[in-house]
Amino acid sequence: MVGDVGFDPLGFTTTITELGGDLNWVREAELMHGRQSMLAVVGFVFPALVGKLPVDWAADVSVNPLIAQYQLPPVVLGQLFVSMAVAEGIRASIIYKAGAVPGEHGFDPMGFLPKFCDTPEKMQTMKLKEITHCRAAMVAVTGFFFQTALTGHVWPLY
Repeated sequence: MVGDVGFDPLGFTTTITELGGDLNWVREAELMHGRQSMLAVVGFVFPALVGKLPVDWAADVSVNPLIAQYQLPPVVLGQLFVSMAVAEGIRASIIYKAGAVPGEHGFDPMGFLPKFCDTPEKMQTMKLKEITHCRAAMVAVTGFFFQTALTGHVWPLY
């Protein structure tokens, strides 16, 4: 698999394959969590650097994401949960098909794949970059979370 560097100190891959599991499912989960972590890193940084959305309900919402998640109005939370459920349903309908490739959901509205990944080698390089960035973002968002939870801020942002 792309990004396999032989680092598996807890033996997840061995255990999963011995129990009859599918490594593609695990890679899909890693990519999903990594992509969410990349968005979460932006969510920790963006409000502090740029500010909040210019809407009425956002005036009383904190720039600290750990506090802000509890200050959102119920209507906004409802929209958030419905959109997440729809996105997850669409993703599940794609990845559970036979022969599905982890991370390839057919979503490319800007048309980047034909432009930048026109050969299998370039596609492998992009997949390696993505999984590397996903792993870095998962570590970063964990650090942001604990620093914010312990100190109340992400230095030097807020």
